[in-house]
Amino acid sequence: MQLQEGTITMELPWGEYEFTCSECKGTGSLQYVREDEETGEAYLSEEDCCECNGERTVTVDEEEAAEWIEVGHTPLRSPASS
Repeated sequence: MQLQEGTITMELPWGEYEFTCSECKGTGSLQYVREDEETGEAYLSEEDCCECNGERTVTVDEEEAAEWIEVGHTPLRSPASS
């Protein structure tokens, strides 16, 4: 384990990569415009991202990571070298 900016992070298992969540763009939440059923007025609703569960990052296997990298995403973390 290593200490990084006040949080403990563990090394990723072999073959796993961590990326910023592409669904919420790393914010951990998504905003929706909804309509109040009683008044019909629009309002902004914010919910945890269902892709990353509000964690802001996703961990994928090596095969999926190759696809993410191919379309221009850069991994935040990659597996430790042996």
